[in-house]
Amino acid sequence: MRNQLAKGASVTFTQYGHIEINNRNKYDNHTARVFRYHPMQEGTLVLGRRGVVAASIKRRVDFDRDLLPLAKEHAEEGDPVSRSLIAQTQPHRWINTKGRFYSTGRLWTADLPEGKTWARRGDRSAGSTAFGDQIINFFEIATLKALIADADEKKFNLPNPAGKTPDRKRTGFYRGTLTFAELYDLSATFRQVAGKRPDASYANTVVGWSIVFDAKGLPFKFGSGFSTQEKEKYYTQGGATTDIVSWGPARTLAAPSARQVGAVRAPVDGLPEFDDLVELAKVDAPPSKR
Repeated sequence: MRNQLAKGASVTFTQYGHIEINNRNKYDNHTARVFRYHPMQEGTLVLGRRGVVAASIKRRVDFDRDLLPLAKEHAEEGDPVSRSLIAQTQPHRWINTKGRFYSTGRLWTADLPEGKTWARRGDRSAGSTAFGDQIINFFEIATLKALIADADEKKFNLPNPAGKTPDRKRTGFYRGTLTFAELYDLSATFRQVAGKRPDASYANTVVGWSIVFDAKGLPFKFGSGFSTQEKEKYYTQGGATTDIVSWGPARTLAAPSARQVGAVRAPVDGLPEFDDLVELAKVDAPPSKR
C-alpha cells in the first residue's frame, strides 16, 4: 500500500452498504415492517503520499422493493431522515479535487439557480469525502498500520478458487475491532467526518473491520460495520464492503466548470445530509408505532 501511495496510483472501486434503523421500523399487530436500505457507491480515488488526494464517486440509496413503502410512509409523515434518504434514491455524484468538495443530485442542487447543476460544499479532504458509508479510511497509512498491529485475527497464503488473476489465487486477511472513540483518536479522516469527539451515546460502540489482500500483499477488499443490537432494544446497525476493481496509474480528476457551480451550505428544505455512518450512530428516536 505504501508503494501505491508513493507512486500516486489511482483506484477504481465499487461499494455495497447495509443499514437498518430499528427505531424507524413499524410494528403492526406485533409484526415489524423493517426500515433497511443499502448505500451503493462506485468511483475513482486518486492516491498520494498522504492517502486519498482526489475522488470522483457516484452514490445512491437503494431500498428493497418491499421495504420502500415504509420509507415513503415515514417521509409523508414528515420524518426528515426518511425524506433525505428518499431523495438519495436518485443517483448523486461527488467530486473532491484540491480539497474542494462538490455534489450534484436532488438533495443538494434542487434550489440552485437555473443553469447551476453542481453544489460547492466547502473545503474538506478527499478522504473524508470517500469514507463515510465505509467508516474507516484504509488508505490512511498511520491508521492502516495501527489496525494491522492490533488485529484480532490474521491469515496468510490461503487458496482462493474465486481469484480471477494469478495474484488473487492466494490471499490473506486481517480482522479486528475498535471503538468509535478509539477510531476518533486514531484517524484524521474520521475526526473530520465525525466533526467532534463521539459522545457517550456511541463512543464505546464497537466497529468491526477486515482487510483482504492478494499474494503480493496488496489489499483488494475492505469491510467495516457496527451494531448496537446487543445493548439496545431499538438498535441501529450498518456497514459497508469495498471492492477494489483495479489499480491504475496516476490521473487527474477535473472539478466541475465554474459556471455550473453554486455555493450551498446545507441540503434542500433543511434536511439532514444522512450520508455517513456517524449520522446513523447518532440516531436517537423512539420507535414508530400505529
